[in-house]
Amino acid sequence: MKSLQTIAVLFLISVGAYAQKTKQVFTSITLQSTVAYIKYQGENRRMARLLFQNGKSYNEATATVSFNNHTENITIPASAEGLEVFEVALPGEPVKISTQASVTLKSGNQSYVARCIMEPARADWSVYVLPHSHVDIGYTNTQAKVLKLHIDNIDESIDLAEKTQNYPAEARFKWTTEAIWVVDNYLKLASPEKKIRFWNAVKKGWINLDGAYGNINTSMTDSRQLMQMFAKSQKLAREQDITINSMFQGDVPGASWGLAAQAEQTGIKYFLSGPNASDRIGNLAKWQDKPFYWVSPSGKQKLLFWQCQPYSIGYRLKGTKIPNFFTIDEPKPFYTGHPTENFLNPYLFQYLGDLEQNNFPYNMSILTWAMSDNAPIDPELPDAVKAWNERYTSPKLIITSVKQFFTDLEAKYKNDIPSFAGDYTEYWTDGVSSAAKETALSRSTSDLLKQTGAIWAIRNKPAYPAAAFDDTWKNLLLYNEHTWGAYNSVGQPDNEKVKNEWAVKQGYVLQAQKQVDSLMEDALKPVTTKANAIDVYNTTAWTRTDVVYVSAALSKTGDLVKDAAGKKVPSQRLSTGELVFVANAVPAMGKNTYTISTGNAFTKGLAKVSAGTLTNGVYTVSVDGKTGNITKLSKATSATRNYVAADSAGLNQYTYMPGDSLKNLVTTSNAAISIKENGPLVVSLLVKSDAPGTKGLTREIRLVSGIDKVELINTIDKTAIRRKESVHFAFPFNVPRAQVRYSIPWGSALAEGDQLPYSNHNWYTMQRWADVSNGSYGITWSSPDAPLFEIGAITTANLLGGLRHAPQWLSFTPQSSIIYSWVMNNLWHTNFRADQEGPATFHYFIQAHDGGFDSFKANQTGLNNHQPLIAAAVSGEPENGLFFKISGNNVYVEAIKPADDGKGVIAQLVNAGDIDTEISLTPNNVTAIKVWESNLMEDKLKTLNDRFTIPAKGVISVRVER
Repeated sequence: MKSLQTIAVLFLISVGAYAQKTKQVFTSITLQSTVAYIKYQGENRRMARLLFQNGKSYNEATATVSFNNHTENITIPASAEGLEVFEVALPGEPVKISTQASVTLKSGNQSYVARCIMEPARADWSVYVLPHSHVDIGYTNTQAKVLKLHIDNIDESIDLAEKTQNYPAEARFKWTTEAIWVVDNYLKLASPEKKIRFWNAVKKGWINLDGAYGNINTSMTDSRQLMQMFAKSQKLAREQDITINSMFQGDVPGASWGLAAQAEQTGIKYFLSGPNASDRIGNLAKWQDKPFYWVSPSGKQKLLFWQCQPYSIGYRLKGTKIPNFFTIDEPKPFYTGHPTENFLNPYLFQYLGDLEQNNFPYNMSILTWAMSDNAPIDPELPDAVKAWNERYTSPKLIITSVKQFFTDLEAKYKNDIPSFAGDYTEYWTDGVSSAAKETALSRSTSDLLKQTGAIWAIRNKPAYPAAAFDDTWKNLLLYNEHTWGAYNSVGQPDNEKVKNEWAVKQGYVLQAQKQVDSLMEDALKPVTTKANAIDVYNTTAWTRTDVVYVSAALSKTGDLVKDAAGKKVPSQRLSTGELVFVANAVPAMGKNTYTISTGNAFTKGLAKVSAGTLTNGVYTVSVDGKTGNITKLSKATSATRNYVAADSAGLNQYTYMPGDSLKNLVTTSNAAISIKENGPLVVSLLVKSDAPGTKGLTREIRLVSGIDKVELINTIDKTAIRRKESVHFAFPFNVPRAQVRYSIPWGSALAEGDQLPYSNHNWYTMQRWADVSNGSYGITWSSPDAPLFEIGAITTANLLGGLRHAPQWLSFTPQSSIIYSWVMNNLWHTNFRADQEGPATFHYFIQAHDGGFDSFKANQTGLNNHQPLIAAAVSGEPENGLFFKISGNNVYVEAIKPADDGKGVIAQLVNAGDIDTEISLTPNNVTAIKVWESNLMEDKLKTLNDRFTIPAKGVISVRVER
């Protein structure tokens, strides 16, 4: 009896022999038009493709080609493997009108005829090819192995660039590292010799550096983070005397308008976007190959933006034909031995033909070339490009960098590129709420890091630890980098690599939190100690009267609070053990000092609470006894107006959507309401409920006597559920004919009115606030923890999986005064977490305002909520505060810090208004100050007078020295 192996071998031999005997010969032909020009017998000819249908051509054949009043005979050679395509050089001059070409093919005793129409085509196409490997920090493998691969790619690329230096210039290899994260770590690990070799390669143009630290969800970063995204690249550029003025963002669909607002300060003037091909990209593909100058909100800065074809073209054409690098633990560059196979022919001809049919106004375009996410280089690209350019005169291929492509584009077409303004509202921010607890921590840590820098400046504290701050920002950026987890994070959530990758991702924000705590401790370290005294710091640019929470440890002396003049200040010991009081008129960028003494609190205040109602002299809030939702919200200045929509279930309603259908929405049950804080300074109600998808929900509604805000503290004790789910809190405000605006990095946007076409309209990402206003009144709503919201309806139903070109993607969002805070979901099919478990807390602040929308006041409210007053042990220093004062209408300070060199202070200022504003910087407790316009590198760009103008919606950095 033959073995199974022997039977299998004989079967394969017999199948092979049978296949050789029965080669499938073509039965018909097709002639396909292209835009290409081919080199043929010393001439430059238009090219068509002869396709053999239902089989291949094996034997020699002759063909008669007719085109443009010319006819000639050609020979199609025999081929043992069989031809599927033969490229036909058409006779005659290039055509200026549509012209028919025909081919009559004689093979054996049979004739075949095919025709096509050749449209006029430009003969000078240049297609720039950008070699890179998409940087997903994780996804295909653990972060450590991904990093090793990208580091190896640099060394491989330098070798290949060196080998191809005798090639024609267009075919010489260049490598784009894509993310400075790769370069940063390469330089940390490289030997001195490798570093020299690397920088030599950079200066020769073999290795090309783009400015962004990684492929970041830019709508998730606050303004300071967004600028810091380019800090490492600009420092490297300064050290090496090179220019890095471009960014490449792969995979991520959409980007923050703030990138344009900060363009002059970061030095980044070119932005190439190579987005995902289809996964959850909405209508974004309509921006492909439509370059524009992206104008900032002020109209004073611009960024040249081009969204090219998806970054995965190389993977589609070649990467799928070679080993799957996802399955190889330590992949290496792969040689097929046939560089021209699985290359750009015929894809490129169809692509350029479509551009010409759409009246594309440029003779150049760019495609990226990557073998997959986190893949090795394609070592055969130079040979493929060299062979291509030897065969075709158009399109010509050029191995490029982002900087080279944009420089060439701008040199030729600068005056022909349109200018557009608006937010390119991102799509992929929804995934961040699959890790809601960590996302909230990331946001609060970023806010606290800015406050830490501000306190360092306020105290005029020496030895500013710039490197430690930079490293903390780096960890926060890595948390906002677009890779949350493994490619199989949803399908195989218990896989060890999946769990390890999430642990590293989570570790970025946990490490940042530890770093901020340590930096804040250093910032607040007292010079001398003073018993029973605390300092209260205000890190905003206006005088503040606001609530202060003092930890139990810092207030263990007693409950009696007095100000610097010895006057008693109303205070209250909370059920949490904290001591709370209201600090009056804390100076801008300064501090007040208070003492805490033994004795009872000075109990004075207007706050009252009953079983279902709270008041504080500003607001009256009523809570439904059955649901725990807020059914009445009124303000003393307009007491008859209820800001809760009459036909709604109330504000702060928990809604849970199992699966993807709105029909299945469920809410809380068994609400139990109790008084948590009893006044007279602070009052609060605590609502405990059963809530689907959780082990329980608590919602605290809090008011502070005389303070103009309502605070909500919602804590979800989440049950781990891997079925698809979404969690919202609903805020149906009563503001008829409202418009919705929201804060973005360096400014704000009006939903619909300030969005670029084809942006995300299903949900929005706010930095600090959303405002719902009509011409007479409105609500500013803020959450330090929960960035995602929807307008008017839950628009995320049916948004499961990849959603390739799904009709659920909206192209318009009707204005509404109903806001849905989208706090948790697991709707993705990859990358993000399959479930989340345990407590997660979401704070909300509500402030009603008379009058229409006021951008400055909305930003002021948001900053107050994100940067609370900070209590610390007394510093022992005079209460001088910052050594200069900032004043000007509608201007806020986004961030302030000591200069990295210790010689002065850097302040980032934003004019929130619609008109130009004059700013003054004046000395405070010093005789004189010097002021310069500055940038990310903290340079002294231009001397400023003590008064200068910031344009409407403009952004400026200033450097101030004594």
